[in-house]
Amino acid sequence: MTIFNKSTILAGGAHITAMLAGILLIFFPLVSDIDQITISSNFTQQYQANKTIFEALGAQGLFVIILPWMLSGICLLSSVMAKSTNRSQRTLILRWKSYSWAMSVILIVFIILSITSVGKFYIPSGFLALASAFYNR
Repeated sequence: MTIFNKSTILAGGAHITAMLAGILLIFFPLVSDIDQITISSNFTQQYQANKTIFEALGAQGLFVIILPWMLSGICLLSSVMAKSTNRSQRTLILRWKSYSWAMSVILIVFIILSITSVGKFYIPSGFLALASAFYNR
């Protein structure tokens, strides 16, 4: 049983790029946000500032970081588990392959829904997860 095939390598790349994107969002101010300087009945002054993920979203930023990590990790695990040489476990192998497809589709949907804020940082991870699921068939 070899675990270094195209599917596993692509899933590992998806997981690594998701982790790198999450670390970038945690430590570097890359998320655009609007701050208000003064608020009065007739006058409001705003300016655009870049913030880290936790400054911009608060506690919800943890969900934005953890979800792609988990999805790409499950995609990697399913890619490794689907490469069995035993033919008696064919339904189990198909189940692992379906997990890979499901996780890559969920990751792509997450990227599309959050493309204006943080989704653009996870685009390489989404494409690698989708390619991994394609080679895992």
